[in-house]
Amino acid sequence: MKGYPQYLWFVVLALLLVCTGCSNEGETEDDNNQHVKVEGFYVKGLENVNACVEFDVEVDAAGTYTLHVMGYNYSKGTATCSLYVNGQKQSQLGFQEQSNWSEKVVQVSLAAGINQIAFQRDAGDNGQFYLDYIEID
Repeated sequence: MKGYPQYLWFVVLALLLVCTGCSNEGETEDDNNQHVKVEGFYVKGLENVNACVEFDVEVDAAGTYTLHVMGYNYSKGTATCSLYVNGQKQSQLGFQEQSNWSEKVVQVSLAAGINQIAFQRDAGDNGQFYLDYIEID
């Protein structure tokens, strides 16, 4: 991550690996019911209401930062989840229908120090995507 301690990336990776919804390689079905191979480690299991994955990120100064979210939509339509920062809902993220990983870029306000970023399936979301990684600029 740009401008952040290298250990932060390893903490995020460790969280992904111990998360109960994490997976290592697998197959999913695309919109035409064809199997698509998804490689590497990613978070899955956000289909149930209130399912979430949380990340702690540390920044030196309060301000607006760019959050990059890499996801893979496996639904027949837009895959959605809710973005929370420090317990407050910020927005609903939507990953468009496609057959490859895509990046969502959003602006988030962070406080100096440690902040919690969470991706949660709320009642209005479908959670039908895999989460690969996040990055803060």
